[in-house]
Amino acid sequence: MSDIFIFLAQAFFIIALPPALTSLLRLHSMVPLVVMQIFLGILMGPSGLGRLAPELYAGLFPPGSLTFLSHVSSLALFFFAVLTGVHLDAGFLKGSGRKLGMISMASMVVPLLLGALAGVAVCALYPFAMPENGSVLEFAIGVGICCGVTALPVLAAMLRELDLTHQRLGQFALALAAGNDGMLWILLAVFLSFVHAEGANAGNLLLMATLIAAYVALVFLVVRPVLAAVARRPAVSDGAKIIAVCGTAMTSAAATEYLGLHFLLGAFIAGAIVPAAWRKTLLAQLQPITVNVLIPFFFISTGLKVLVDFHAAGFAEITALVTACAIVGKVVGTSVAARLTGESWSFSLKLGSLAQAKGLMELVVATILLDAHVVSRTMFAALILMALVSTALTLPFMRLTSNRSTEPSTPGVPASAS
Repeated sequence: MSDIFIFLAQAFFIIALPPALTSLLRLHSMVPLVVMQIFLGILMGPSGLGRLAPELYAGLFPPGSLTFLSHVSSLALFFFAVLTGVHLDAGFLKGSGRKLGMISMASMVVPLLLGALAGVAVCALYPFAMPENGSVLEFAIGVGICCGVTALPVLAAMLRELDLTHQRLGQFALALAAGNDGMLWILLAVFLSFVHAEGANAGNLLLMATLIAAYVALVFLVVRPVLAAVARRPAVSDGAKIIAVCGTAMTSAAATEYLGLHFLLGAFIAGAIVPAAWRKTLLAQLQPITVNVLIPFFFISTGLKVLVDFHAAGFAEITALVTACAIVGKVVGTSVAARLTGESWSFSLKLGSLAQAKGLMELVVATILLDAHVVSRTMFAALILMALVSTALTLPFMRLTSNRSTEPSTPGVPASAS
């Protein structure tokens, strides 16, 4: 079979199969489509098809094709992060910066501490789950970081499914996830610099902090005003708008990737500073192809890389422990902080329910920690299942807290395509 034939066969399963099964089984109201995409990715990967029909798996997903799928998924994630940033209306949240900061901090710190305690417990009860020659402190912090994750791309997809993207709750949730992701990547970069002793000196850390501050200043003090000035010109074509935004986003993503903050954060920030006058055009031109065609490659190709070992000793207990800590930490930390800042219990519980969605961001972080030998393969598999469970429970949690929000849409922002 030719490479093109193999790719087209993969594309059919990746794009068409998950929504077809979700519709056939009538799971829309119970399970987010992204969970079905991840789950099918795992089933079609080495954990499922690779064990049941290794020859079929080898023919459908030869090693060379996985690298190509990974590149397509990275491009999909890039565009999705940009569009997510475009959806964030900073003007609508004006005056809520302090409140969001407090909620975001609690939403990250509480599950991180509970996850770290879970990591210590795992070391004591199941020492075989530790990586060879691993550090208990590093292991515990790594598990804590994973428990503190909120998946910005998956959360945005869920908000679209719930028609909450342009409502106050959706805007708060997106801003909260953005703050969590920012803290997450900074924390992860600092943590890994200490894990790798050769980079853990004060000079390097000071230089990195200076570069990050310079990046933030450049984006908001230079790039944003320039884009706003260009947007005021009446003769800018739609094509020019797309090229300008994509060029800005690629540069921003490359900068954050170089700084150790992950390219996703840079792409999101670039989308967030897009002039309001350009939002409608960008959503209409980029969103349909990104959401319906490209993003499925990201969800499923990542699932293809996961190898879940259900026979590992103590695996169920470890998974249950970290899952409970992650969900309780996120929901309680976010909800209580939101309530203490003046929000209603209904709004606070909804926000906490949304914040505990992990999605593929968890897979990214867990993979980084696995490659750094901070967590073992057994712990890695438990973290993957924790991500699936927490993400699958998001919609049921939302429906348990209250009925669908009736808040008005954000002024000036058009409804998005599903």
